[in-house]
Amino acid sequence: MSIPLYAANAVRCLAVKPGERFQALVDEPFADVGTRLCDAALAAGAGSATCVVVPDAARPLTNAYEPLVASLTATDALCFWFTAIHDGEFGGFRKPLYARAIETGTRVAFGGRMDRSMLEHEMAADYGALHELTAGLADRLAGSKRVRVTTPGGTDCTFDVTGREWKLDDGVLDEPGAFGNLPAGEVFISPLATGAQGVCVIDRSIALAGEGLVDEPIVLTFREGRIVGIEGGRSAESARTVIAEAGEGADVVAELGIGTNERARITGSVITDEKVLGTAHVAFGDNASPSYGGDNRATIHVDGVMADATIEADGRVVMISGALV
Repeated sequence: MSIPLYAANAVRCLAVKPGERFQALVDEPFADVGTRLCDAALAAGAGSATCVVVPDAARPLTNAYEPLVASLTATDALCFWFTAIHDGEFGGFRKPLYARAIETGTRVAFGGRMDRSMLEHEMAADYGALHELTAGLADRLAGSKRVRVTTPGGTDCTFDVTGREWKLDDGVLDEPGAFGNLPAGEVFISPLATGAQGVCVIDRSIALAGEGLVDEPIVLTFREGRIVGIEGGRSAESARTVIAEAGEGADVVAELGIGTNERARITGSVITDEKVLGTAHVAFGDNASPSYGGDNRATIHVDGVMADATIEADGRVVMISGALV
């Protein structure tokens, strides 16, 4: 039986070993993809492979599903791929799952708003080369205290990352409790809660239901880490509404990331748009988990993507207009 490259890559990234217990968690449109992931895990020697399909009729998932959370006790590696993500599912459904995975040592790969073209493009990257590029960029950024991001679209924002650790989302998920995105390809950090000053212009996409590609650039103005202004069109109004409904902590800077996947494309799905080599992304909301390394709690985590970034770390230029230097 031929194993698709996307499935083989996912299993390799999760470092599935002989005898381990694998689980694929997918939504209804990806039911067959879950099966192929299980095929790849068994081909790698997994002792068991289980496919859990969430029906469309059960969405949105606003509460923890206890049987699924409990199943992580008997799961060494989990590939969690959904084609649709609804606002509100992060705090109610996904966070309890992630918290339990840390307790059980389950390795988790997550992909949201996935589609089949991502399987053939972003998930078909050379993940060995991607790891080397991502690790090299992280090394250059390590120890920096202030990072400035500018873009041709109008972004000019400085982030205070003093004492925070740059994280690699390079597809290597081989340690107990490891969590990362698949498709992979970024370095990211959680700025201090007061550590964003300036303007970020989201000119590509934003992770809000019904949005994706922005109708016009969203201008986020940060002052001492909080969003104090949101300007733009329909997408900007969606961001204002989501922040207002989410309440405490939703307007606080959560993440700064830089894309490193040469196979990634801008499609409107932020899970891969933020991986595009040469982009930067900023998030607001929750970052209070070991996978992010911050301390701001909120019920949302929303990423917005900016193109052709220039990145300076403590005055050292590491990227110019989207090109690594």
